Amino acid sequence: MEQLENYRTCKMLCYPTNPSLCIVQELFLMFSLLYNFYSMKTLRTNSLTVSFLSVCLSSALMVMYNTAERQYFIQNNSLTWNEARNYCQVCFTDLVTLSHDNIEVIVKRLSSQHWIGLRKSFNSTSNYTGNISMSWSHWSNGEPLTFQNWYPGWPLFKPSVPDGDCCGCSCNEAAAATDNTDLNVTDFTTFWETITDNMTITEDYMNATSSVFTDATLMMTTPLPTPAVSVTSDGYIEDSCVAMFSFGPWVEKNCLELLPFICYEDHSPGYFKVNVTSITSESATVTWQQLPGGISHYRVGVKGDKELTDSKTDRTYNLVNLTAGTCYVVHVFPVKCERELNPGNVAFYTKPNKVENFTVTRVTETSIQVNWSKPAGNMDFYVLRVGSRHLNITTEGGEVDGLTPGSCYTLTVLSGVNDYSMWSEESNITAYTKPCTVSNLSVSDNTKHSVFLHWDPPVGDFTGFLVKAINSTDDVLFEVEVNRTVCQVPVTNLPMGTEITLVVLALANNSLQGDNTTILTYTAPGPISNLTVITSHSSLNATWTINEGNDSYFTVKLLLDGKLEEPGRNVTEARVTFDDLKTAANYTVVVYAVSGHLKSLPMEVSNFTLPSPPTNAIATFVNKSTITFKWTAPENIAKATYLVKLSSDFYGQSWSANITNKTSYTFSNLTSGTKYCFEVYVLGGELTSPPERNCTVKTEPEERQISLSMLCSSAISLHCDESATRTHVFEQLHDHFSKLLKDDIVWALEATEE
Repeated sequence: MEQLENYRTCKMLCYPTNPSLCIVQELFLMFSLLYNFYSMKTLRTNSLTVSFLSVCLSSALMVMYNTAERQYFIQNNSLTWNEARNYCQVCFTDLVTLSHDNIEVIVKRLSSQHWIGLRKSFNSTSNYTGNISMSWSHWSNGEPLTFQNWYPGWPLFKPSVPDGDCCGCSCNEAAAATDNTDLNVTDFTTFWETITDNMTITEDYMNATSSVFTDATLMMTTPLPTPAVSVTSDGYIEDSCVAMFSFGPWVEKNCLELLPFICYEDHSPGYFKVNVTSITSESATVTWQQLPGGISHYRVGVKGDKELTDSKTDRTYNLVNLTAGTCYVVHVFPVKCERELNPGNVAFYTKPNKVENFTVTRVTETSIQVNWSKPAGNMDFYVLRVGSRHLNITTEGGEVDGLTPGSCYTLTVLSGVNDYSMWSEESNITAYTKPCTVSNLSVSDNTKHSVFLHWDPPVGDFTGFLVKAINSTDDVLFEVEVNRTVCQVPVTNLPMGTEITLVVLALANNSLQGDNTTILTYTAPGPISNLTVITSHSSLNATWTINEGNDSYFTVKLLLDGKLEEPGRNVTEARVTFDDLKTAANYTVVVYAVSGHLKSLPMEVSNFTLPSPPTNAIATFVNKSTITFKWTAPENIAKATYLVKLSSDFYGQSWSANITNKTSYTFSNLTSGTKYCFEVYVLGGELTSPPERNCTVKTEPEERQISLSMLCSSAISLHCDESATRTHVFEQLHDHFSKLLKDDIVWALEATEE
């Protein structure tokens, strides 16, 4: 105790005159006190002991109280210490607490003494919940005092040192030092700079602002009793409060003095939480936490595509008429003592609207392309989802590839916003990829009205097949759908002799068609009809009728006497002409209807070309009973058949014979002296050429005389004897025989006179 009292005296008396010596003495006495404290196990409750013991705890405590970010507010209105603290508690957090980290920043803004949050006797009235009984041990907010910056000679302790015991200093000097009103500020400034040369002070951000002071009696949240202030004759104050000079040191003051003051406010991370709920495309509800007392109302500011502001006394704000898919930033400013505190902030997106007109625009075997219309409002991107795949897209359309042919897929598109916090409702569409083509398409068993079709199934998936048969003008002749297990189909009811295009395509969902696989084939043609062959002497013209079907063409063969004369001529019309043929030749025309690689049964007709007549028929030998005739065959004749005839008009006799490949013939057993008429014809089947005639040939005569006597009677006397009468009668007789015998036999009429 003696050391403690000596420390008090030296603290009071020696700082003004020999600060370096007193600092050394102070450190020595401090450690002495600590030693005595722990060795005697005795706790002496006084402000000095607690002050120095708290230094040992500073490392741990500073970690606790420096984690919060604080702002400092210098108040220029003058109040008592209690009023100042109550005002700070109502409008901020409390009176300021000081440390190495903030004192230098704060004093730069001061121009006079200001109350700080330190009071000598601050026991059960403090906010601190522990047992505080030592002076100068805690700040007014309950934090332990770990930093001191006293003006030399302060704090003042109750005088109890005997006269003359002054540690080598003058007691008169000590008495003079207790009155801070006579301090030489210039001398102290020099002293302060000397002891702080090696100090490092971190300058924190300080937001200094002033606010209008309101009636302190209405804002009391932690009322303090106003003790009776006891001031001794030497300036000692029993329950003093602390003020800070504008240059930093502290001094004790009567708590009832009116001084400006410094408040602080805590702003810890997460100090003021704002929430947004019930978000739709047009509305949202903003709520926030209840702050400690003194908040009169809240100002809500909204920024986005529109700016809104409102004042709320409750903690809920309903936003309406918002734009879908838009980012809004909400600031909620608590208003305390007509001062807006740091706001609680929240940003959110309204729910974007779902896309419109979602359609499939193109499908392939491995991809599906979709388009849609931009929804009303705003959005930042779209997500196109197929199964587990997600594509971020910024345009109103997209394509998903790498899919399986012929498979069903559900495509989903959502509108999204940049922070991925909000999504529109889903827009869904189901589509099939296009099935692949079938392979190895083949045709067999072609008949007049049917074919048989075979194929191999495609790669990928499919639900069935569509089989069609169309003709050259794209008329559908046959169509059927079969299930996925069928890979062969009889195609029936087809027209005869027709070119047919067979089409097989795979189906997905029994409606989406893959690409065509086609094969060209034909039904077997039927035989032609009404084949007609018209000939001339050297040509042939054949015509026929086309039966049912659209035959591709016709093949016509020409045979002569059963031998192929022309191997085949293909024609597309139902007629053909052959020229430069042989006369009187037996030609056979054979006609096939051809459809692709298929031929009909043949139709054939034979006919002779018209025979040309022979020429130069002459008699090469004549006697009384025989005549031999010879003639010239017509040109370009193959195998000649002749018809020879011989006739006598006088006797009514005739002979005929057919000969082949001979140009002479002998008639015998004829009558002598008779004129015969010879005819020769060329025969061609049932056709006969015009005859070649020779009617001037007579057999040699065998002469016989026949006497005729005529009796003449006349009414005229001697008329019959007249020469003229005799001549006239002879002429009449000659005319009679000429008419009777003509030139058919050899005869002569001569008159004789007796």
